[in-house]
Amino acid sequence: MPAAVNMLLALLVAMQGSAPLRKSDLVRLLSGAMMSSNELVELVSRNCLTFDPTERDRNDLRMLGADAAMLAAVEGCARRAAARRTVAVAPPVRRAPSAPPATPPPPPPPPPPPPPPPRPPRPPPPPAPAAARQSFRAAIERSGFVSGGGQRGTAGTQLPRAVVFEVRDSAGAPLPAQTVVFTGINARTLPATAATDATGQVRVGVTLGERAGPATVIASIGVVEKQVAFNVAAGPAAQLVVVCGQGSLSGHFAIRPDSEIVLRVSAQDGFANASPLLGLRAAVADARVFRVVHIAQDSALGTVTLKPDQPGTTSLAVIANGMRQYLTVTVPPKAAPGKVDCR
Repeated sequence: MPAAVNMLLALLVAMQGSAPLRKSDLVRLLSGAMMSSNELVELVSRNCLTFDPTERDRNDLRMLGADAAMLAAVEGCARRAAARRTVAVAPPVRRAPSAPPATPPPPPPPPPPPPPPPRPPRPPPPPAPAAARQSFRAAIERSGFVSGGGQRGTAGTQLPRAVVFEVRDSAGAPLPAQTVVFTGINARTLPATAATDATGQVRVGVTLGERAGPATVIASIGVVEKQVAFNVAAGPAAQLVVVCGQGSLSGHFAIRPDSEIVLRVSAQDGFANASPLLGLRAAVADARVFRVVHIAQDSALGTVTLKPDQPGTTSLAVIANGMRQYLTVTVPPKAAPGKVDCR
């Protein structure tokens, strides 16, 4: 995260003091490196939140790296807020009148003094500036993303269309020169902060993150927060992964005589996301050492079954998606049958 953004986040935390935190505040603090986990937990426990966290909010915080202590502080704030809403004020306890004294009653008190004359009404406060009178809460339903949402792209690429966010007041009139802050989850925007133009709109480019799956961009202006979702697809296959047993193979392994082993083959993009597996084949340099007896595949996974014939060492080529993975295979002599040895 740029140093200017870290400074802006630090100033935001300092200015908030004891003010409750919004979801966008938590997202920006978790996305930066300005505060430790313990400091974030202390800040959440002290200030609490402006919102009741949903399951989707908790999942977004986990994706940004919130640990168990952070999530426990968020849940504690939610429980305290619920308890404050349900506590009722107990009615005052009326005491039973005491028995009349046996002695004669005291003389009546003197009449109360006359009430003071009423104070003259205070003059009304001077009108606030026009910008301060804007009620962002009243404009929540009028502001939001108007285009660019729902796009699909491959991991690490920029979406072809910009995302447009529009700010309007409660009467539907556009609001120019309003600063909008954008926060991405599995995505980033350029720029991260921008002001609306004369039509009340601001346009930003979106680059998708590295994880295949959902991505979200949150726009914040005052108390208004709106979000838009995207779909991140795996990129083209960049490598083949061959697995035997519980581990992946990258060079040399051995198989024992009188056994069969099954190699599992998958394709991954440059960010280790699963890509479709296409055209799986296998070739052996010396078929006298072992043979490929079966090959099967679906869109995500393929299998190559090997059968050793005699002791020796030769190479195996696993071919798919226009790529080759070369492995050296040894069949040792006089080895105990039955167990498969992949190393």
